[in-house]
Amino acid sequence: MNPELEIFLQDVFTEVQSNSSAIGRVVVEPDYESGSASADPEELRRELARLISRQHPDMTALATHPGVEVQIPGEYPELAKCVRRLFLHGDKAEGPWIEVAPPGYWI
Repeated sequence: MNPELEIFLQDVFTEVQSNSSAIGRVVVEPDYESGSASADPEELRRELARLISRQHPDMTALATHPGVEVQIPGEYPELAKCVRRLFLHGDKAEGPWIEVAPPGYWI
């Protein structure tokens, strides 16, 4: 595990604002194997916001415990450097809209 990567992602993603009333929270799983805290923070924010804004998830799937997994296409290279998996959820949780969670940590 690379706590530096988690802290970096938490700091970067804190500024990403919700752009969908249907998506209550986003859970990001860092990529500890290839992840790097040297990614461009501004581009990382833009890529994540753009990727989320392009999602139109099924409301029933959003309401399930695992939520909806979003694949990270190659057009988001900074995001792909640091993030292994990304999940959208319909429910809101206390804390930031985008949560950085280690692998296997399911809320």
